[in-house]
Amino acid sequence: MMRPTFLLFSFLIATSAFAGSDKHDDFSAVEKSVRKALPNTQITSIQPSPIDGLVEIVAGRNVLYSDPTGRYLVVGNIYDMHTATDLTAERKSGSATLDWKSLPLDAAVKFGDSGSRKLAVFVDPDCGWCRKLHHQLAALDDVEVYAIMFPVTELHPDAANKAANILCANDPLKAFDSMIAGKALPDSKDTTCLKQANSRIGEVETFANSHGIHGTPTLVSGDGRIHAGYMDESSLKAWLDAAKR
Repeated sequence: MMRPTFLLFSFLIATSAFAGSDKHDDFSAVEKSVRKALPNTQITSIQPSPIDGLVEIVAGRNVLYSDPTGRYLVVGNIYDMHTATDLTAERKSGSATLDWKSLPLDAAVKFGDSGSRKLAVFVDPDCGWCRKLHHQLAALDDVEVYAIMFPVTELHPDAANKAANILCANDPLKAFDSMIAGKALPDSKDTTCLKQANSRIGEVETFANSHGIHGTPTLVSGDGRIHAGYMDESSLKAWLDAAKR
């Protein structure tokens, strides 16, 4: 699920409209407008976005959007509701990778085979797409999976409590599987563990925000590649197989 602070919104750039251009593949007006309004912004590329009539502007690690005239700038993320994929996050990550050793695995539930391949998934216990993905992850061969608790409390107010209770359960994997299956999980009575779990979950949120991870599920392969959003079985296997050995 996407974090609501990253819903698409727009604001007006106080520049001329360049209203004479009707060619959506001519981005000179867009470039001129952005350079005039944001002179210190280094533009990497300008091209059509996944939405008709919206132009994508890549500026370093930032991805912005504009109408074809260059008058309006849109700041936010484009989210594909059919695939639960944050398309903007994917564009931002591009060839960027994460150091596996830097991942906050202290807040993760481990499952799967202890094989040569590793996969980390940032999950919210109440995320429907995470639940759908979990069934595929559990069936993978030769993949060591770490489900990192990343509750999106703006959408799911009780998700942080559920995540902490999963981490403090006698059998965290069993508790996680039960939660994924939609079963209620009893509250842990171990206040010390809950305090520690909430601290680790807070560290996950800090890590995620600092590395451009804003929604669930977000997958990180053993070689550090990042994928924002759900993948079907064939896409997931192909993505895992593409890992550098």
